[in-house]
Amino acid sequence: MTETHPMVWRDTLATYKTSDGPLFGTNFLANWGDEIWSPQPADEQAAAELHIQLVSRITTQRLGYSDGDEATALESVYKLFDQARNIISKNTGCRHVDALTWHVINTYVRPFTAKWHRLSKRGALDALDATDVFRTELAKVRHILSCFDDLLLEIRDGRKPPPWSADDDRGREAQITADMAKELKWGISETFGGVAKSDAQRINKAELAAVNARREHYALTAKEHAIGLALSGGGIRAATFSLGVLIALARRNVLHQIDYLSTVSGGGYLGSFLTTFLNSPGPSTTAVAPPATIPINAAATTPTPTQSIGLRKDELPFRRSEGEAEALRHIRHYSKYLAAGSVWERVTMTCAQLYGMMLNGLGLCYIAAVAAYIELFLRSVLGVDRFWSPIVFVALAVLALVSVGTPLALRLCRKAQKWTDSMIALPAVVLIALLAWKLLTYLHLVYHQLLPDSGSAIYAVGPASINTVAIITAAVIPLIAAVIVGLFGHLLAPLRLALTVVALLAAPFFFIGMELAAYEWFATSRTGVSIGLLAIATVIYFLGLDINFTSPHRLYRKKLGAAYLIQPAKNAEPGKPFDTDVSLLLSKATEMKRAPYHLINCALNVPASRNPAMQGRLTDFFLFSQAFCGSPLVGYAETADWEKLDPHIDVGTAMAISGGAVAPQMGLSAVGWLRFWLVILNARLSYWIRNPKKESAFAYAPGLFQLVAEMFGSMNENGHFLNVSDGGHIENLGVYELLRRRCKYIVAIDGEQDPKMTFHAFTTLQRLAFIDLGVTIDIDLDDLRLNARGLTRSHFSFCRIGYPASSRDSKPEYGYLLYLKLSLTGNEGEFIRRYRLDEPSFPHQPTADQFFTEAQFEAYRSLGEHVGDKLFLPAIVGDLAKSFDVRIEDWFLATGKSMLDA
Repeated sequence: MTETHPMVWRDTLATYKTSDGPLFGTNFLANWGDEIWSPQPADEQAAAELHIQLVSRITTQRLGYSDGDEATALESVYKLFDQARNIISKNTGCRHVDALTWHVINTYVRPFTAKWHRLSKRGALDALDATDVFRTELAKVRHILSCFDDLLLEIRDGRKPPPWSADDDRGREAQITADMAKELKWGISETFGGVAKSDAQRINKAELAAVNARREHYALTAKEHAIGLALSGGGIRAATFSLGVLIALARRNVLHQIDYLSTVSGGGYLGSFLTTFLNSPGPSTTAVAPPATIPINAAATTPTPTQSIGLRKDELPFRRSEGEAEALRHIRHYSKYLAAGSVWERVTMTCAQLYGMMLNGLGLCYIAAVAAYIELFLRSVLGVDRFWSPIVFVALAVLALVSVGTPLALRLCRKAQKWTDSMIALPAVVLIALLAWKLLTYLHLVYHQLLPDSGSAIYAVGPASINTVAIITAAVIPLIAAVIVGLFGHLLAPLRLALTVVALLAAPFFFIGMELAAYEWFATSRTGVSIGLLAIATVIYFLGLDINFTSPHRLYRKKLGAAYLIQPAKNAEPGKPFDTDVSLLLSKATEMKRAPYHLINCALNVPASRNPAMQGRLTDFFLFSQAFCGSPLVGYAETADWEKLDPHIDVGTAMAISGGAVAPQMGLSAVGWLRFWLVILNARLSYWIRNPKKESAFAYAPGLFQLVAEMFGSMNENGHFLNVSDGGHIENLGVYELLRRRCKYIVAIDGEQDPKMTFHAFTTLQRLAFIDLGVTIDIDLDDLRLNARGLTRSHFSFCRIGYPASSRDSKPEYGYLLYLKLSLTGNEGEFIRRYRLDEPSFPHQPTADQFFTEAQFEAYRSLGEHVGDKLFLPAIVGDLAKSFDVRIEDWFLATGKSMLDA
């Protein structure tokens, strides 16, 4: 009969291991290894109670990246000391549990709690992305305590527990993996895309060809889904922040996998830089095609080109040579792009702006002069004043007759009802016009009486000079009121209504004053001279004026072009490595097959549109792209057709239009009384573009009619010219067009000015996407809200995008959005923290500040790079954090496992 030896501690404990080695090491086993393994009832009871404490705490439960509070998790681990002490004290004789528990706690738990208790007092756990090390170490402690919990269950039950762990999260991750593995066919839906079916088909065909050509260039595996990158508005602030993020993404070799680049306003600066630079005629390296099948976790291998141009990490413009990449250094040097240039250039810019202001003001004077001349003709030639009283009598009689006869007519003939309103309105309008004519007559008399008697009245001190001052004062008061409302309206809320009413009088006061003055001049001057001057003005304003040329748009575009529209110089010289202000046709934007398909977002201003969908918005989505330009309201035409009608249309012009924030019409932000003064002061960065669907031999340039339309907000979609401006006037994230194309993966970089973190741009996107496209974006933004210190817990959030089903028989489909927000968590580098102390409004300094200093540029750029690096925290993406050749699908999957619920 074989002799049976008793089980010793060494034998039992040998099976309890973690990835770092045995749970009970050599030192412990030297003291306890040869002891007989014989747990007593007290051990069983203590093990049961301690198991309950472990399994109900964060010590053995997964802590999602966005879940829970790190300080609370640390406190939960710390409380194990008291719980273990109480349980062991209560269960006298639990010799096994006593020795095992204090070994685990003192060896593994105490160093963790001692370290992080001290660091938490310093604020190390305030920022979510600053807790990466904490979460990594907590994960190790959880694995150890989970293993120890299995040992407690064996002591309690007398047998080993089933082969599972409380840390097992495989079910949830498997569900997320299965969901994210489902393909999402991209392209504008013919049902939910918000555009005409024929337009959707043509656009999809052209974009599919361009995207596939780029994928072939980079030897990317064919796939059904699309990947989009959106750069938001926010002027040079957004462009510089986005630049930093892209530098971090380029280091991980993900940029060349982007299919669509959608930009708006300031994000268009950087997007246009990439599109222009990547279309340089310089060398590029085409990757060798990968095998027919590639493992899901493997990235396509690419050769290492030398000084080649492309979006791989070792290609220009992101490839570093000595220090910073040279192209990015050029952008840094032009961070004060509006102030760059010689003194003479600044003088010419100032004179050009004054010239535009003069033409705009004289244009309104010209209209007033024409009105005055017509009035003079009616009074002096036709003698309308002689017939005023009879006409008034007739109008009153007709109005009385119609008012009395209408009820009788309705009784006799119900069909007459549709005519009754017009019959009443017609004599009423005539009567009002006659009263206005008489009022104008009195104004002429008052104006004539107030005129000084002689040309030397400027030196007079009598009533004439006083009356002149009174006239000027009456004209200036509305203007002063407008300025006060614009600058201090938020401080003078009780007076705002009164000041606004006075400000509204500015335009009619100005126009009536000009008309009275012109009438007086025509009445006292030679008719031939008057007609000659009007004829000259007519030629200028109807044949010679181009309000796109006289607006500051072309100067703005030129300055942006010098800073961002660059290519390696064809004939490089020392100190001049780049050609600047390069003109690249939109229709050639992906000709070299290196750049993502660029969607440049603008706003089509149609405040006078009769389309019901525009009544609540006043604007429509206008898009510039390589194949097609247009909007859902006016339809889409081939980009080449737009370019033929306007030779100035290119990437630079589209960039400047998309960033033209200051304009008379700014979507729902437009102020009626302010439009007039913005036109007079030539604050017009919007652009009038020829409508290719409205052919006309005479509409070769926007002129006086379009200027007046801007002044009074009468633009619509039916004219020969369309008014387009900053895309931020309708949607400032640039994500909308990516949703229209049903992109599966979207990275959105939000650099808008949002100091209170109200997420105006994002919530606007949610509203418009649901109304127009049926797309839902359910996101939790709590980690991006400000705490008491004015900081956020995280820089980004991750969520699903719900697309409507592609057919009635199918289920809704999902995409995924990684949303990056311009924010501070408090764990940034010392330079950024110091800059914040010097500039408390950082990182949300006003968008109007377009004159960045070097320190200011570097603060936003380095913050962007910091945020980009945080996207690859081990706590989020696991082992993928070690890779610098990341496949976007793997990156999103790892992020989804960390940040999504099942």
